[in-house]
Amino acid sequence: MPARTPRPYLILDSYLDQDGAAGNLLPLVAPRRCEIVRTAREPSPARAADFAGILMTGSAASVLDPLPWIEPMLRLVRDAAAHDVPVLGICFGHQAIARALFGPAAVRPSPQSEIGWAEIELVGSNPLVEGFEQRFRCFVSHFDEVVPGIGGLEVFARTPRCAVQGFQVRGRRMWAVQFHPEMPLEEARTLVRCSLARHAYLGEDPEPVLAGAVDSLDLGRRLAARFLHLVERPAGAPAAGSTTN
Repeated sequence: MPARTPRPYLILDSYLDQDGAAGNLLPLVAPRRCEIVRTAREPSPARAADFAGILMTGSAASVLDPLPWIEPMLRLVRDAAAHDVPVLGICFGHQAIARALFGPAAVRPSPQSEIGWAEIELVGSNPLVEGFEQRFRCFVSHFDEVVPGIGGLEVFARTPRCAVQGFQVRGRRMWAVQFHPEMPLEEARTLVRCSLARHAYLGEDPEPVLAGAVDSLDLGRRLAARFLHLVERPAGAPAAGSTTN
């Protein structure tokens, strides 16, 4: 009998521009086979179980917007939860997981938006960030956030302006981060220059923000490696741990 072909990973690419964001994630999961779905341009798959795991990108869209492509994506997240398909969400994907599983009230416009390079603080412990420094700098850019205090989320990261920078869904192999470890430095710099005016608390001069820039790709590689390890650990290995706050 021929060997069974491993299921591919699915990248749900929610970028709205022409190039998309899958190119940022593909090197982090290589050489594994991946399928890419541009969620704003083509239908989200109906069956999560067709995939070994799902990775969800950021987006210029808001998960709070009544866009027709968002609900099919949220249904896929719920199907993943129902069938124990691992998921890793980033920024928009982070918020989409919370909204899909805990309803529209789980995400809100941020009282304090974020853009630039913030100090991320780990709180408690979680297998996704096992071995990471307790504090590290990474790029952040968002106007919405996951509401603090949701009982089904085990929060493992925060910043002074955002209390939920990382979480695991309790009892599920589903993780999410609000920060952007996958984003190349030049893309982050461009985003600062283009978007800074919308973050009034920082003023209009991008240079002070850009002065704090750091390359986060090594962090992205480490985070992706931890996710893949948790997805692909041998049968019978200890289950993923949970956060202790």
